[in-house]
Amino acid sequence: MKRLVSMWGLCWALTSVGARAEESAAVPPEVITLPQALELLSKDSPWMAAEKARVDVAQTERIAAGLLPNPSFNYGGQRLLHGANTGSSMSHQFTVEQPLLLFGQRGVRRELAERSVAAEKARVTASLAERELAVREAFAALLSSQEALRLLEETSVDLGRVEKVVKGRAAAGDSSRYDVERIEVEGRTLEVEVLNARASVDDAAGRLAALLGRPGWSPRAAGTLGATGALPELSRLWEASARHRPSLVAARQRQSVAQGGLAVAKRERMPVPSLEAGAVVTRREDSTIGYLGLSLPMPLFDRNQGAIARASAEVDAETRALDAEVAEARAELTCAHAVLAGRHRALATLERDVVERLPTLRRMAEDAYREGRGSILELLDAFRSLKDLRLQHLEQREAVQQAEAAVLFASGLETLPQTP
Repeated sequence: MKRLVSMWGLCWALTSVGARAEESAAVPPEVITLPQALELLSKDSPWMAAEKARVDVAQTERIAAGLLPNPSFNYGGQRLLHGANTGSSMSHQFTVEQPLLLFGQRGVRRELAERSVAAEKARVTASLAERELAVREAFAALLSSQEALRLLEETSVDLGRVEKVVKGRAAAGDSSRYDVERIEVEGRTLEVEVLNARASVDDAAGRLAALLGRPGWSPRAAGTLGATGALPELSRLWEASARHRPSLVAARQRQSVAQGGLAVAKRERMPVPSLEAGAVVTRREDSTIGYLGLSLPMPLFDRNQGAIARASAEVDAETRALDAEVAEARAELTCAHAVLAGRHRALATLERDVVERLPTLRRMAEDAYREGRGSILELLDAFRSLKDLRLQHLEQREAVQQAEAAVLFASGLETLPQTP
């Protein structure tokens, strides 16, 4: 009995450990990189599970396409009701009829089923590309919100240090009480900005968690804002887009399905003969007669013209839709390429002509106040200007990354060439 109890305890412990390990494995990390976020989306998100289920639905068409028509069983009986018996007063006829697909109908149906599955997979891939764009944008927004919070917290620390200097000068009689009140108000205002920045971080984290289907998760993004790769020439990007952009691949697959439907409609106009075999059994004068027959529909009026016309129209519609998708994709890529190039130039100009001067400007403003050559308003104005310029630099880096995400989506690439 003790041995059974101990074995049960051991099994329970192992089960608990396994359950805890499974639960911990299912919990996403608190700090996440962009590749990890994209992997969570494509492999472990409820949205992707639902999309894969739709592919499973499409795959069931393969079963129906490969099935043979069911045979039919027929029975007929005869009984003499009046007149002379010329052979037998009662007979029974049993036949089995089997339609024969002799003109390749099953082959074209199976081909159409395969094209339908490929088209559904392409649709899922195109939908995934759109959601990946949303994840990239949400990730960049979260990075920017985190960086803005850090920047404001650093500014608050710097302002607190200057506040001590102002209070020290006021205590020594070198500055007025107004300077103290003014810098304290500025400090409290900055605290409000920090609180709002924290709320923005939580909001951005919640939007990313929602895209990945993770309620109650508040991730923190790991990475840097700005360009992650070099901007290739537009012609090279278009070559890649024409081959790999998921929306174009999906449009070509839809066209292929329409062409397969036309092939099926043309093949379905061929007659389907039926082979019949059976026996006729008579009573009174016992006898059994074998029966063999062949029936063939005569396509004199209905040669599946309606289905063929509809399938032809669908091919034309999908061809036009593909042409429209190509034109739209090229225009979108051209615009995204131009925007990213402009964002690159603006960021380079900002970093070269403005950002490099920020430390010097801050030091000059503080030195001027300490030496009595500047007022508290000039000092606070300098602090606000420096903070705004740093935030502008941050927004510009986010804009570059957002524009890069648009180029990746428009070109169908996963990454741009690395910047040398």
